[in-house]
Amino acid sequence: MIKIVIADDMQMFRESLKFMIESDKEMQVIGLVSSGKEALDFCNSNTPDMIIMDLKMPELDGFEATRLIKHMYSEIKIVILSTFNDEVSVTKAVKYGADGFITKDMGLLELHHSIRSIHIGLRVFEDSVLSNIVSKIDTVSAEPEKAIDISPREISIIKLIADGKSYKEIGETLYLAEGTVRNIVYKLLSQLDLKDRIQLAVYAAKRKLI
Repeated sequence: MIKIVIADDMQMFRESLKFMIESDKEMQVIGLVSSGKEALDFCNSNTPDMIIMDLKMPELDGFEATRLIKHMYSEIKIVILSTFNDEVSVTKAVKYGADGFITKDMGLLELHHSIRSIHIGLRVFEDSVLSNIVSKIDTVSAEPEKAIDISPREISIIKLIADGKSYKEIGETLYLAEGTVRNIVYKLLSQLDLKDRIQLAVYAAKRKLI
């Protein structure tokens, strides 16, 4: 069971999101809070697996709450769920330790998939800004020790990731099923000890593979 806290200053949105999340029987919302401060206070007395965090909240905004919670409780996953998906917001969220950044118009199946991916240690970011933050933030803090042979098809996938394409768009471009694209990317992440598509694109760019 994935235990989740929702932090958003709009009560109706919190309750609607709770209903949506819990339509997956493996997910449970154990807390609803209306500010970053309340999210931090909740973590002081409870142990959620994940916090879904809005950015614009009273008392303590989502950025600062993310920074403080990740500093004190690094094992808690934090997902920014916002109306805004601009490059500045996403880049700042990454720097403050967010494990993911998704938008409020995301579909239900994609939301559940994102939560599961982040829960197992991957990171998820909005496709529309992925190509921009790849070029501006170096999320690979150290050179990976592993080196593997990457096939031409895998390089094609990484190139499209760097262009900000979604798994579905990559599949359509390369005539592959979306699930096949996901599996190829997850295999590469595992083999290279990388956490997300950003690191994979940076890894390939540094080695002049794309």
